[in-house]
Order: sequence, then C-alpha cells, then structure tokens
Amino acid sequence: MITRDLVEVAVPLPLFKTFHYKIPSHLKNNIQEGSQVLVPFKNKKLLGFVVGFPQEKVFKTKEILEISHPQPLFSNHMLEFLKWISSYYATPLGEVLKSALPFSSTSQKSRVKEYVFSPWSLPSKNPISLTPAQITALHTLQKALQAQTFSSFLLHGVTGSGKTEIYLRLIKEALLLQKKAIVLVPEISLTPQLISRFEAHFPGKLALLHSRLTPAQRQKEWFKIKNNIASIAIGARSAIFAPFENMGVIIVDEEHDASFKQEEKFRYNAKDLALVRGQFEKAIVVLGSATPSIESYFNSEHQKIIKLELPSRIEGQVLPPIDIVDLKSCEGNFGQDFIFSKPLLYALEETLSQKSQAILLLNRRGWASFLLCQECGYIAKCSHCSVSLTFYAKTKKLICHYCGHTLSFSSACPDCQSASLSPIGLGTEKVEEELKKYFPKASIARLDRSSTQKKDTLENILSQFSKQKIDILIGTQMIAKGHDFPNVTLSAVILADISLHIPDFRAPERTFQLLTQVAGRAGRGEKGGKVIIQTFHPNHYSIQCAKTHDYANFYKTELSYRQELQYPPFSRLIHFKISSAIEKKALEKIKELAALCRHIQSSHSQFLPLEFLGPAPSPLSKLKDKYRFHMLMKSPSHQHTRLFLKNLLQEEKFLRDSPAIQIDVDPLNLL
Repeated sequence: MITRDLVEVAVPLPLFKTFHYKIPSHLKNNIQEGSQVLVPFKNKKLLGFVVGFPQEKVFKTKEILEISHPQPLFSNHMLEFLKWISSYYATPLGEVLKSALPFSSTSQKSRVKEYVFSPWSLPSKNPISLTPAQITALHTLQKALQAQTFSSFLLHGVTGSGKTEIYLRLIKEALLLQKKAIVLVPEISLTPQLISRFEAHFPGKLALLHSRLTPAQRQKEWFKIKNNIASIAIGARSAIFAPFENMGVIIVDEEHDASFKQEEKFRYNAKDLALVRGQFEKAIVVLGSATPSIESYFNSEHQKIIKLELPSRIEGQVLPPIDIVDLKSCEGNFGQDFIFSKPLLYALEETLSQKSQAILLLNRRGWASFLLCQECGYIAKCSHCSVSLTFYAKTKKLICHYCGHTLSFSSACPDCQSASLSPIGLGTEKVEEELKKYFPKASIARLDRSSTQKKDTLENILSQFSKQKIDILIGTQMIAKGHDFPNVTLSAVILADISLHIPDFRAPERTFQLLTQVAGRAGRGEKGGKVIIQTFHPNHYSIQCAKTHDYANFYKTELSYRQELQYPPFSRLIHFKISSAIEKKALEKIKELAALCRHIQSSHSQFLPLEFLGPAPSPLSKLKDKYRFHMLMKSPSHQHTRLFLKNLLQEEKFLRDSPAIQIDVDPLNLL
C-alpha cells in the first residue's frame, strides 16, 4: 500500500501551476482526487481541489486545513476532462475547476429555497407518428447508443421537423440502458415548451442547471445529479459540467447558437466540450440544428461527424414562403417616413383579420440607436465605452448596453446648447409604438432584454402569447429561439441588414441563421404561414438563401469565402486581447505580446505556417473604462495551436506583468 504524504492542489487563482501540501494524519484515509480542501495560501485561506498525489519528497510545505465536503466533488473521469479543458483553453486549472461547480459554499447544508419551474400546459395529442426520416435517424442513434462507445452526429433538420421527439425517444432508450443524459439548450428561460415536454416524459428525473437559479438552488440541483437522484440534466452551457457517471448521450439543441460560448473569464464553447466529454466517457453526442454552424456541417461533410437529415416538417406541414421587400424601392426614408412597408402592413391586417398571430423581429433594442445634434454633429456617447448611448423614449433615458451607464434625456445639445438633438435609427421600442398607431385594437407586446428585466416578465409574455392573448409579438433575436406557436402565421423581419454590417467574418452566417430561425416560427399549425423580410440588400447571398430555405447553397457560397481568406474551418483561431485603464499601457503590452509571439514563431520551424494579424485597437476600443487592443492568430491545425500556447505559457513573467491579457481559443466574437 502506497503511503500518501503529499497532495497536489489547484487553487482558483490566475496561476498556471499547482501547489503541494502535506496531508495531516487524521485526513489520510479520507482525502481523494477531486476532493475540495481548505489550504493556507500566503496570508489567507483558500478553497482548492486535489488533483493528484506527488511522490517526490518536499521538506518544507504547509498542511491542508480541512476537507470541505465528505465526498469528492469531481470523479476521475471528470477531473481528466477538466484538466484537458485547462490545457486546451489556456486557463489555470484551479479556475476551470471552480467554474465547473455551480456553487461556492463549503457545505451541502446551505438553506435552499425551492425553485419552482412554471410548466406550460401542453395540448393533448395522440401518440406522435414519426416520419420515415425521423425513424431512420432515431434507429441510427439508438444503435450507436447501444454500442456504448463514442460517436457523434449532426441532426440537420429544417424548422419544425421533429428533432425534439427524437431527443425524447433517444433519452428514453438511454435510461433503459441505465445511462445518463445531458441536454444543452441556448437559454433555458426561452424554451419553456421544451422543458415541459421533458418533464411530462420523465417526471422526477430532471435536474435544471441555469443562471436564473440562486446559488443554493443550483447546489441542490447539482447534488441531485451527483447523488444519482436525477438522470437527465437540462441547462445552458454550464450544464456540460453536470457530475454524472455512466453517461449515455449528450444533446446540444440549436448547436449553432453563439450563447454556448462563454465570453468572460474562462472562455469555453459548450458545444465543443460536449464532443470532448463524449470521447472521455464513451457517450454519443448529438448536435441538432436547422442552421448548423459552418464548422459542424464541414465536419459532417468530411466524415468527422455523422450527418442525419430531416428534410421536411412533420404532419405534412410545409415551410412558409418568404417574400423579400427591397427598402430602396419603397417611397420615403425608412426609419423616418415609414417602418412598415405596404406588403408588411397588408400581411399584418390579413393576419389579424384571421385571428392569427404575428412575430416581428428587429435585432436592436430601444427607441433610437443614438441622438444626433443637427447643428454641430454631436453624438451622445458613453463616457465609459466607445459606443453611442441608446435612446429610450418611455423612460426618457440614454443607456449604454455594455456597461449600463445611464443619462437623463435633454433636448439641449451639451456642445452647442441648441435644441436640435434628434433620435436617429430605430429599435424595438419605436416599432412597438408605431405599430400601436396602425393597429390600436390589437394586443401588442415587446420581448427583449430591456422589457424583461423584472422577474417573471419573460415567462409571462411567452405564456400570454402561447395562450393567444397577444396578437403581435415584437422582439430581438430572443423571439427566434426555438419557440413553437401553432397560431403564428406571419413572421416578419423589420430590417435584415443589421447583423450584416458587424466587423466579423461570421456576419453572413449569423444573418442567414437568424432569418431562417425566425422564418421557422411561422406556419407550424394547420393554417400555414408566410414570411416577409425587409432589407436594403435583397441580393446578398445570406438573404437570398434564407428566402429559398437553401442551407446547402448558403454553405457552399460561404465556404468558398472562408477558404479564400483561410478562416475556420480552414484554420484555427486564437484571439488575444489586452485591456487597461491606461491606453498607453495597453498599447505597449499588446506590442510586446505581438513581438513575443513572432519571436516564438521564428524560433521554431513548426510555427512558420502561423499567421498573425495585428495588433490593432479592438472594434470596441474602450469598454467599461478599459482601453482594448487585440491580435488574431491563424493556425493550420489544432496541434499547432496547442503547441504554440504551450510555448507561450512558459513566458510566466510576461503573463504575470501584463494587464488583463485574454486568450480566447476558437473565438466566436472578435469585437
């Protein structure tokens, strides 16, 4: 029997190393890998995690103080998975381990207030008959599950093709095999119908993991999983860390959604981690979407993942026809003289006369994008960020959507004192106001981050719309997130061009996905439906392909541009950012980082294929009083990326002395 005298501990600090501690004699029989322990660290006490038992002798080291939980919080499988994450995402292991826990308390005995999920009343239906395509896909997935080895699938099905029914039947098979399941959704509060369907099929077997829970509620759900009370975990990206043993299936619904990427602190992509965890635990992984990411579809075309197609809607429903309105050909100035084109107004009148419902998308909040002085050209900007302030007419406030900075509205220009400040542009608040003028008898509601800040507002709006007590729902991209409202016969996009002008190579892809998803909300019932898209760029390929529901042609066109510019999937990216309250300091450090990266490249022949772009000011050059500079690295392969990061992380002095350096591996946001 090996006597364990030392323990290796990772602490949740930005340090790329672990620390050794002695094990007191009274704890030697209880301590295990994955245990959470309290340790002395300099002049304070920290909670850390046991990640190993070193064999070498260390003569001067401190003792651990206590074991914080009676059982290890991480299994060996999970610990190896989290170590891989730390290496891949260049994030200190202690910070990864802390992020994988949904709570920070040191005891299971925290007072827990029961979280109550408000279930939706689902219409009673006869047992669902699967389409031939659903049967083929389900049988393929069940066979893979029964093999009890890793395999991955892309379930590419048009909107309304019955992907959820396949998920339910596949998980039922997993539970029969005594296996566990994780279901990742982009945002749990926006998918109450999906949760209710799972509750109805698997009563008492679900654990919900999401940000709307209190820490104590998250802790309770986490221990339901850890203690084998729950067999299925449903949640947003953090649910990938659910502490299941004996995994059977991991499902990523709407796999294209950018919200699966954590953009702050520990930057990971839950979709990618689902595939990695599946490999670690010999589970099958299913990525589902009507509009798969270019990378996922590329992998399916190159046999790295198995593609399963659902080409048509269930129950004989057809995809709605889409009409494009060229705003350049309309009379007057869009946003000033009119918001709704004549075809859209006619379609809304027809929809309301038939007692049907409509969804209107404008992916911009507020009443106006900014205020402009017509005399001197002054624009109201945030004093903490390099962005204009959004004008809200109802509250007479100017608000920064990045830092929350708020000013009261005044019609007098602060620069020239003239009363010439005018709102420019439009947002969902203005659309709601104007729409009520055209349809005063209609029940109209708005769904965006600003209108749903109060508790339960979001759920109430969705519930009221589902009960057909709201005629027209206006919103940002929140309204395109997988909702199933059978009485919606009209989906419309007020301005499709907004996402096309973002300085990011993924802008066309996001535009196509958003238009296709919002179009998919229409025509899911017996009445059928139609879609109207207003745009200044009717011939752009992302809009034309959305019009014809043609994912294949969009993919082919977009892929050719990606290949020409060597963007993913033809390369791997690392996005470096440095921020500081002192602009000069941030600029100096990004230049040092660029020089260091190019020095590493020139010193190792295997790094010659790497390409560095920048450094340069970030598109959002100031955010929350921090000046920001960035640099992009293109790598031909995953192996090049990992080896380069390994070399870079050896430069401990530079990393320690650099202000707020961020290393984002496989970034989705370059702003």
